[in-house]
Amino acid sequence: MRREPAKAAQAPRPSRRGRPLPAPRRCGAAAFAAGLLGAPLGAPLGAPLGAPLGALLGALLGALLGITQAQAAEPPGAASARYVKACTAEGPGFAYIPGSDTCLRLGAYLWAETYANSYTDYPAANARNYWVSTLGLLTDARTRTEYGTLRSYTDLRIIWRTADPWGEGVRDGADFDPHDIHIEFAGFTFGYLQSFFDFYANADVMGTDPATIGDQTQLPVLGYSWHLPDGFLAQISLEGSAKRDNGILPVVASGAVFVADDEADADGAGRWPEIVATFGQSGDWGNFQLSGALHQIAQSPVSERLGATTGEWGYALQAGVMFNLPSLAPGDTLYLQAAYADGATSYLGLIDPSGRFSAPDAFQRLDGSLSKVAGWSAVGQFLHNWSPTWNSAFFGGYGRFDVADPLAQLTYGASGIGNWNFGANLNWTPVGPFTVTLQYQYNLYEADGFRPGTQGPALASQAANDFLLMFAATF
Repeated sequence: MRREPAKAAQAPRPSRRGRPLPAPRRCGAAAFAAGLLGAPLGAPLGAPLGAPLGALLGALLGALLGITQAQAAEPPGAASARYVKACTAEGPGFAYIPGSDTCLRLGAYLWAETYANSYTDYPAANARNYWVSTLGLLTDARTRTEYGTLRSYTDLRIIWRTADPWGEGVRDGADFDPHDIHIEFAGFTFGYLQSFFDFYANADVMGTDPATIGDQTQLPVLGYSWHLPDGFLAQISLEGSAKRDNGILPVVASGAVFVADDEADADGAGRWPEIVATFGQSGDWGNFQLSGALHQIAQSPVSERLGATTGEWGYALQAGVMFNLPSLAPGDTLYLQAAYADGATSYLGLIDPSGRFSAPDAFQRLDGSLSKVAGWSAVGQFLHNWSPTWNSAFFGGYGRFDVADPLAQLTYGASGIGNWNFGANLNWTPVGPFTVTLQYQYNLYEADGFRPGTQGPALASQAANDFLLMFAATF
């Protein structure tokens, strides 16, 4: 399964959203565009900025707001009085757009990362060392209405890399990644963002290419949230299915006989989106979330996986909890999460860096019926703040899926796959907007009862040691 890059902050939910910058939780508030705006406004994770950078961002804000030449000619004092009005009701960093009731916050982040990998039985073409640089641009606009707050949020990324995630192939180029583009209004959420199903989602694992077990997926979402007393929250959503389709394999590979047209629908079945529901609570103690998803089993974008849309359904269940541990140190947390899936293996969040071991949703038997693939995963993470400028996350997990059909076991070459992952990082934040990270990850993907098959794993196991050195700044 391929994973999305590291996350950015999103709408308040009981599940913790990832941060746009990997930095200790006790970062101070920021001065945002201080040089031109003349008022302390915080960046998303913020920290004090220099006057030149503040002036630059302030100028960009002025351009976005359509300041005319005549307005620009006003005396400095008048301009400050007119444009500096902070929107304190929405939190630090927000300012009113002149002539409107809309509050706007702008932000940005820059990551520079270098990876060094050591593989066991990996494809020889995989890059052992590569670089990734990411520029993220953030906007958060909020307008209060009689129906509640209308919020528009964007996280747009430009990513340059010398190799694909975990060194698959070698290339040198840049990509534009609209990581998060969504609207919230009157309880509804519309757009492209992180799945409501997710909870842990690599909470404090750093880097653009994380490799930890547990679902972390960006996709189209149409959802509704019910905010209940005492911090409880219930949600339901329809979500895009393309990234959830792990596909169908035949129990016996027989060429084109088993391969369906990608545009066809098997048995005339229409394609449904993912149906996701969650229930959870947030409080001073931490938060928890129960998640469930229904997935219509269908073809995969991978050509050798057969079948168009079917009438069969799979499902996934997940439970996660996060505890705040201020008795150990301010900002310390502990995450625990477990998931089970039957015919919906993408929700397990298994990590297959080589791309050769990914789990199908089902196998098609010779009579045309489906044998669903089931599996489970469990993860944990502990974040500890050593001091105001140093912290570490320790993380690990195990997941697996099993092939139930005996004939499929023979042709696939395994009765199941087990996936181990663990790692740790050390983060130093000498000043609020700048963090240096050193991180280690180990990943093992191993077949049970391995034998050379016609369509399954080419090797009994694949292991990788991954080292990350990352420099990150928030504006």
